[in-house]
Amino acid sequence: MYTCSKTYSDIPFAHRQHKHEGHCSFIHGHNWSFKFTFGCKALNDKGFVVDFGELKFIKRWLDDKFDHAYVYNERDFESEALLIAFPKLFKACKVECCSAEGLAKQTFDFVAPLLKQHHGDRVQLLSVEILEDSKNTAEYRP
Repeated sequence: MYTCSKTYSDIPFAHRQHKHEGHCSFIHGHNWSFKFTFGCKALNDKGFVVDFGELKFIKRWLDDKFDHAYVYNERDFESEALLIAFPKLFKACKVECCSAEGLAKQTFDFVAPLLKQHHGDRVQLLSVEILEDSKNTAEYRP
């Protein structure tokens, strides 16, 4: 199998871990990076797993969803109340789980079908790795 990776770096957004006992329960931000690893059995006619220029739909989705957003868990009722009280202060992004691990899986689950729409069955998304700043990483592979 051939593989290649594409990384989209320095996407700033905030989150909070509402169930955390420490400082991560407060709203805080990171510069996040998303690394996508693709695989195929046969290269395309250009000799690529995937032409990175044909992945602009991923960058658009990342920017639309996460860039300068406040990402929070769907069961974080304090964040819900804050966003209702101050709707114009935040670009809100409610997700199932806003940890790096949760975001890796949710991103994979959203991007994999988009990749199939754009590239058919020849290329598969193998994994999504999330980097919080440059210090912490989490990866999801089905």
